[in-house]
Amino acid sequence: MSPRYYCPTCKGELDMLSGCGAVGYFCNHCRKLVSRSKMLGEGDLNSEEEGTLGEASTDSKDPSTD
Repeated sequence: MSPRYYCPTCKGELDMLSGCGAVGYFCNHCRKLVSRSKMLGEGDLNSEEEGTLGEASTDSKDPSTD
């Protein structure tokens, strides 16, 4: 089974396109090509989700708004 990669914008799974020795990744949801340097692996996706959850909980308790 090949590794899965995800779009950095919508977190959707990327399709691998290959031809003439080159490999590219395409997001069907965003309708864009995604470069290898920007795509997320399964580990990156999990750590990014944990980071966003932490940020959301700290934003809601902003002491400057009290």
